[in-house]
Amino acid sequence: MASVETRRDFRRSQETLAKFRHVAIVSLFFVAVVGSGLFLGAVIVMSTLPGDEANEPTAGRRTARIACSLPDGKLCHYMIFDNKTATAVEDRVGRCDEDKPKRKKERPAAVSWGK
Repeated sequence: MASVETRRDFRRSQETLAKFRHVAIVSLFFVAVVGSGLFLGAVIVMSTLPGDEANEPTAGRRTARIACSLPDGKLCHYMIFDNKTATAVEDRVGRCDEDKPKRKKERPAAVSWGK
């Protein structure tokens, strides 16, 4: 009878250990997926912050930014052409009107009082 109880205890401990390992592996997988998503999101946000000209690919070189309109007409695919090395590098996809200066609102030349 003692051997049956020891086998049962051994089997329970093995099942508990297997369940723990399963939960640990699944938890680590989800932590890795969520962590990589947060890391990539932070990298993307930090690389597109305005005002830091060192991040701009055209800083300090003779380069040109080329915008190719995508089929929807609202987004453009930007490419950077370096005149010194004669290479073109894909930059990003963004709104076509982001580099254009904003139009000023037109105001009438004089005030009209309804006359």
